[in-house]
Amino acid sequence: MIGFLRGELGDPPGGWPEPFRTKALEGRAEPKPVAELSAEDREGLAKDRRATLNRLLFPGPAKEFEEHRRAYGDTSVLPSKDFFYGLRPGEEYAVDLEPGVRLLFELEAIGEADERGYRTVLTSLNGQLRPVVVRDESVRTGVKVAEKADRTGPGHLGAPFGGVVTLLVGEGEAVSEGQVVATIEAMKMEDAMTAPRGGSVRRVAIGAVQQVAGGGLLLEVG
Repeated sequence: MIGFLRGELGDPPGGWPEPFRTKALEGRAEPKPVAELSAEDREGLAKDRRATLNRLLFPGPAKEFEEHRRAYGDTSVLPSKDFFYGLRPGEEYAVDLEPGVRLLFELEAIGEADERGYRTVLTSLNGQLRPVVVRDESVRTGVKVAEKADRTGPGHLGAPFGGVVTLLVGEGEAVSEGQVVATIEAMKMEDAMTAPRGGSVRRVAIGAVQQVAGGGLLLEVG
């Protein structure tokens, strides 16, 4: 509110309410000078004005929004009630992704939580059953849950699928972008995993050879 009264978000069409504004700002420190727009900001305003303004005016919420969208996709297609309170079993939902593209999905059942706090959620998508394993954060468990890789973190390396991972580097070791740092084996299939960026291995999240689940954090390059 104080930032608004200072004019950081612009001037209202009808002007400022006085003497309310003057009294609200009385005795407060002077605001920091407004930073000049960079060339990148100006280019962004020309290409995507709304997204750039969100980033400049509300950097924190804008970052959270982008991270949410990268992790879960465009959830704005869901009705608000279903987004906030969840789906109701036995009720079919329709989501229009774009003109002519509609998905029909339904929540069939929710399984019991296992010793790690994971539940199997049985859903149907366009009539086909699809089980989804999710972590129930409300379930307390004494089993240590493996850390998940942050898909928005540039230095995180996660397992592409579940399997046995063999690390080829150790903590503190220097690596280059694209260098093979681990291998993963599952169902007689082996794949090599490379460093997402150059630098040093800041942290190793698993043992030298360990069974991991898909998406589990293996190491972090700083």
